[in-house]
Amino acid sequence: MLDNLVLSLSDSLDLIHPSAADHQQRVAYIALRIAKAMGHHPAQQADLMYASVLHDIGLLSVEEKIQSMTMESKDEGRHAEIGCDLLRRFSSFVKASQIVRIHHRSWSDEPRQPETDDIVRVLANMLSLADHVDRAVNRGTGILVQAKAVVEGVSQSAGKEFSPGIVQCFRELAAEESFWLDFASPRIYSVLSGMVQWPRVELDLHAMEEIAKIFCRIVDFRSRFTSTHTAGVAAVARGLAQMMCFSGKGCQQMLVAGYLHDLGKVAVPNAILNKPGKLDPEEFDIIRAHTYHTYHILSTIGGFEEIAIWAAFHHERLDGKGYPFHVRGEDIPLGSRIMCVADVFTAVTENRPYRKGTGRNETLPILQNMARSGALDDHIVRVLAENYDEIDGMRSDVQEISASEYSDFVSKKTGAIPSPVASRA
Repeated sequence: MLDNLVLSLSDSLDLIHPSAADHQQRVAYIALRIAKAMGHHPAQQADLMYASVLHDIGLLSVEEKIQSMTMESKDEGRHAEIGCDLLRRFSSFVKASQIVRIHHRSWSDEPRQPETDDIVRVLANMLSLADHVDRAVNRGTGILVQAKAVVEGVSQSAGKEFSPGIVQCFRELAAEESFWLDFASPRIYSVLSGMVQWPRVELDLHAMEEIAKIFCRIVDFRSRFTSTHTAGVAAVARGLAQMMCFSGKGCQQMLVAGYLHDLGKVAVPNAILNKPGKLDPEEFDIIRAHTYHTYHILSTIGGFEEIAIWAAFHHERLDGKGYPFHVRGEDIPLGSRIMCVADVFTAVTENRPYRKGTGRNETLPILQNMARSGALDDHIVRVLAENYDEIDGMRSDVQEISASEYSDFVSKKTGAIPSPVASRA
């Protein structure tokens, strides 16, 4: 279900720091309560929910996300534009992307063309107010103690930052203790799920692929050094699955798993991903945790059970010396073993700004040695070797497209992407 998928992926974006935990879902709760109270119809509530739980999607690094929670961010307009650009690529998120684009714009600002109609402006202001409320709350203090001060702070901005009508609706809702207790509940995911009353959308594999591509870009576009990595892994994993006689559905699931295999890296600070020297033990532990996060994000999505395992086990080894679960041998599903090979193959063959990718004569010995040592599945490595040119062509073709998308993304969003000096594969 689309709402279930979106809520779970929203969790991944708030994974990075205690100050941001559940931020987007808490924002969605307030925004939806206001929209329902003001009589907006179900389709508008759906657009607002998608926008709210993904409104920070344009914050591409842990550092940016933490800064945004302090209410001192200097680039709110920029990350809103980036979020809009990412979301508009999926048809069900077109209206949500427009809401995200202007959610940091003050109510008193004159509407600008061509971005919105009146409904989008109103929904965006609901999102803006809800975002302000969550950032104003001290998470270390009881919520009911703070409620009055938060309401007074919002009320002072009526007619300026926020619509007077929206502020009045918020004041009425905020008079109930249950409003605040639901907002601060550690079960906010369940609270929010229970508010969904519009017709629920069941996604097919093609739609899942389109959403997975959005999150692929979020992971890869944080660094120019790995800006095409995930697209390459996904293409190689699907190609190997095809050659190993997976069904059409299985091959498409493998593609989705490839797009999402590094999703847990959203929790890794750019300072670690892009560190030029050797990682210290604490930093390496943070890197190793990314597959754990990938698994727990994806495993909460109904229908993603197999995809979660294929994606998250890509650093496991047949000899049990991988991480983070230390699964071994036949307990590692074939799809996961394919993903392991695809990840290593892509990492060594793809070009990086600081080095050229390896060719056949260098790549195959690396993979074969890893198979002999008990890291990779020898049969899968042999399949890849027998079809080397075809597999490498698949990787190269999609990475060329991805590199072009990244270049276009950066050129339109000058300064939005950090320029690190090195990166971790």
